[in-house]
Amino acid sequence: MKQRLLAIAAAISLPVILISAGCTSGGGASPSNSAPTVTKLALWDGYSQYNTGSSPYEGLISTCEKATGITIERTVDQKTGDRLTQAASTGALPDLVVLDNPNVAQFAQTGVLVDNETSGIDTSKMLPNIVASGKYKGKTYGAPFGSNTLALFYNKDMFTAAGLTPPTTWDELKTAAQKLTNKSKGQYGIAFSARPDAEGTFQFLPFFWGAGAALTKLDSPEATEALQFWVDLVKGGYASSENVTLNQQEVRDQFTAGHTAMMVNGTWQLNELDKSGVKYAVVPIPAKAGGPAASPLGGEFINVVQNKDSARVKAAAAFANCFVQPANLTGWLTGQTYISPYADQAAQQASADARLVPWVKAVGAARSRTEDLGSAYAGVATKLGEAISSAVAGQSKPADALKTAAAASK
Repeated sequence: MKQRLLAIAAAISLPVILISAGCTSGGGASPSNSAPTVTKLALWDGYSQYNTGSSPYEGLISTCEKATGITIERTVDQKTGDRLTQAASTGALPDLVVLDNPNVAQFAQTGVLVDNETSGIDTSKMLPNIVASGKYKGKTYGAPFGSNTLALFYNKDMFTAAGLTPPTTWDELKTAAQKLTNKSKGQYGIAFSARPDAEGTFQFLPFFWGAGAALTKLDSPEATEALQFWVDLVKGGYASSENVTLNQQEVRDQFTAGHTAMMVNGTWQLNELDKSGVKYAVVPIPAKAGGPAASPLGGEFINVVQNKDSARVKAAAAFANCFVQPANLTGWLTGQTYISPYADQAAQQASADARLVPWVKAVGAARSRTEDLGSAYAGVATKLGEAISSAVAGQSKPADALKTAAAASK
């Protein structure tokens, strides 16, 4: 997800939309008897935190404006998915849209997006597991411009003082969380986001998959066991019940303030963690019986939106291709501590920044959240997030919450 904090929401159920006209702002094509020229394109994204005039994201846009001669008219809305759904019914669509990777297939299904073969976006040199999030019915839509995933961060000083080593199984994780909890200091053993939305689901997936569960059966015994594990951490007092309200940035803040010894979080937190001065290290989130749990692939795609004007589609693709060129991505990847979708550039990142070594490996092995469910993932993720939050908050038993989620997802 996003940097998962982008909160790019998408409707749970979207109708198939037949685009008959594209009504976007900006310049259009020239008359048919001359070469088409597009000088302005509309771009929608959810990066409200990068609306400062000087962020790496805005720098990336500026670089491609200069390279392509196209001016971008940008609209920022944290609920970009909802906005796109509403606009599709009126035809008032942008030319380009940035979507959280699991939402790409969902919008491809509606007919809002243009596939890469038609538009001309090139992802041929990118890592297949990253591009896979943009696939729908054999076609690829859009291009990733940086990826992330989750791991277990731990406070080195707290672990040393407790005589602990990083956990490699669930039993070890629970034991470490118990020993590191100190209520007199307001210190919990572990923190994670259990919000009732896709963000909570994103954080839960390593435990869900680490138990052997599958998204095609939300109420399996393995899924129940994973959710019970989180519930037991809270019931035991080793994790705060406030986790049901915390987003991933707030989880990080709990960690940097010394209120938790471990946290589930992502690569995008590295720069802020370093600023905090906390001595931390990163290890894979363990699967139940040991070994690294599968972790979900996060990050965003830039996508071309349907338009009856083929010149605008081609111009949008040209801008998107510029957007994802390795040389142009450098500033964005550094500022965001995202991992490049190109294997050679990712390796260069690891060579230049030791902090990224475990993350390059983790992203290379991360699972696309849509690999099992395709376009249905977004709706299922919302229902699973609601079940997670309900159980962690003590409002329902894990098995009952998951049965409700499974029924609602059919």
